[in-house]
Amino acid sequence: MRVIDSLPATRVAVSGDEAQRLRRYVQQTEEIVGWIPDVRVARLSDTPALTRLFADHDVGPWIYTMPQPITEETVRAFILRHLHEREEGAGVLFIAFDSEGEAAAYFDVELWAEWGACKFGGAVKPQRQGKGYGGATTLAAVDWCFSRLGVERICETTGLDNTRSIRLLSRIGFQEVGRTISRRPDGTARPSIVWELERRVWTTPRLRARASAATSPDRSLSAVAEGRPGP
Repeated sequence: MRVIDSLPATRVAVSGDEAQRLRRYVQQTEEIVGWIPDVRVARLSDTPALTRLFADHDVGPWIYTMPQPITEETVRAFILRHLHEREEGAGVLFIAFDSEGEAAAYFDVELWAEWGACKFGGAVKPQRQGKGYGGATTLAAVDWCFSRLGVERICETTGLDNTRSIRLLSRIGFQEVGRTISRRPDGTARPSIVWELERRVWTTPRLRARASAATSPDRSLSAVAEGRPGP
């Protein structure tokens, strides 16, 4: 098994102009349109809603990039750090809301502009897990990274015991490329599986169709996105 010291695992340099374009796009993006509704860049005013999402025992323990301990103070700092990253064109934090104004999901993007690659992580409100919403959210993130941001490659990590994420990434088309040690902001570490998916592979109609079917086998993505029962 390949041991990966730092991410991204695959590094193919892009031109300086392309790297700058990627940074500018991150700096200017405001929302994600399409796969799921009401997804926008996180603001400091979202601190209470995001804290409630992070504090759930079915969310917090699984995401190693989350602040510890989870309090409004640490979550505010988490959002502020991502706002600074966005100013630099190095990353962006998105949040999705349900009809009651609660945080239904989040995902953050870390950009390696010089390599034309990025990494995203996220989580879905427990009440929406197992209903296709998590799959739709992941597809939204993948599609945004490739079709809007325009990176060449997405790199992901999962904990060895995170079977839900492992299954989802495999179904979408990510390939396992090695193992690494992921570190929390507080310095603690965990062994992780490293995954990659290339844009040239994702854009094939066959894979996109397989990914949609795999994440929502008996419901249309529009129904999943709107929280409606499928046909």
